[in-house]
Amino acid sequence: MAREIVYFNNGEVYKEQSYFSNTDFDPEDKFNYVPVSNNDPISPFVKHQDGKVKTYTSTKEARKWNTNVDSGESLSGYNLCPSVTLWWGKGVIDNENYDLYFRVDNPEVLKQVASYYSLPYPINDEIETELSTPENISMYTSYSGQYLVLGAIKFINNNPTILKMYCFYKDKNNSVITQKGRSLYNKGQVFEQGTLSHTSPSSFATVESTAIGQSIEYKAKRGDPLFNWEALITKDGVTKIKNYESSKQYRTLIAHLTTGNDYSDYDLCPSVNIWVGRSWVDGGEEELYFYLENSSMLEAVATYYSLPEPCTSDTKSKIDSNPEDFRLRHQDINQIGSRSVPVVIASIVFEDDVATMFKLYEITRWNE
Repeated sequence: MAREIVYFNNGEVYKEQSYFSNTDFDPEDKFNYVPVSNNDPISPFVKHQDGKVKTYTSTKEARKWNTNVDSGESLSGYNLCPSVTLWWGKGVIDNENYDLYFRVDNPEVLKQVASYYSLPYPINDEIETELSTPENISMYTSYSGQYLVLGAIKFINNNPTILKMYCFYKDKNNSVITQKGRSLYNKGQVFEQGTLSHTSPSSFATVESTAIGQSIEYKAKRGDPLFNWEALITKDGVTKIKNYESSKQYRTLIAHLTTGNDYSDYDLCPSVNIWVGRSWVDGGEEELYFYLENSSMLEAVATYYSLPEPCTSDTKSKIDSNPEDFRLRHQDINQIGSRSVPVVIASIVFEDDVATMFKLYEITRWNE
């Protein structure tokens, strides 16, 4: 089964994320990563947890190993075990609370790290045998095809407190499907459907997707603080680029930024409270995305734009009873202090400033 498990204390599970396995959502989980534009080729994200933000920075040695890029700095000013041959980076909450990440070369190095910091060995004998086949549990793969198993020392109040080892278990195609999704329109017809997978946590997702009369290829694109991708849409032998941007409102709510578009020049349904972003094809259609809060809002939007509802009545009822089945992710989008709101996304497609399609996005991860 594709999953990520972090071990500590002789094989206990520190955290685990299993993909499409009916795992219940925990609003205080340890996987709340948010993409950011920080010019770090390995760690383009931060983590929000318990009201704090953890910032990640990879070392110059890690960048050289991973992508053959000459940038960054070495770790300095920290208590570093001399047995480690490659320090991967750091994840910092503040000056006294942080994680230092390193490459686990073999069990002996891991034991030396445990001894140096006087911490329990993080794995048991069974897990230790998996280090002999690092390609099966590696978090990262270098530009030259080498595999890296990640370890970390968590410092609390500047004291080494927990020694961890990360295992990234993959499917048979050496990747992990982290999301499945589809968009619905016109009372339940499927417009687009596909899967999203990673070969490592920091790699851009590979999206396999098909739409009506179109082939779609998604690629990484820097620039927007939250939407770091673009789509190549091919129809009738012609390929066009679909660009994406997050809205000013969404950036403010999720990342506390004040930049972006408020879409005041668009025909916005007044029943919508939060517009999430926009996509557009130069010289073609535009799509405005919004947070769909309930079925009443769906009905109001359909009426406002004089468009068919995007789903069946059974599906619509699930938006109220089980929004988990549709959510983009859980976020504190209402600013209530808890990252427990399942954010369901819908959109309106415009052509020549006229609303032509109402879509509902159904995105699932961990369960099926």
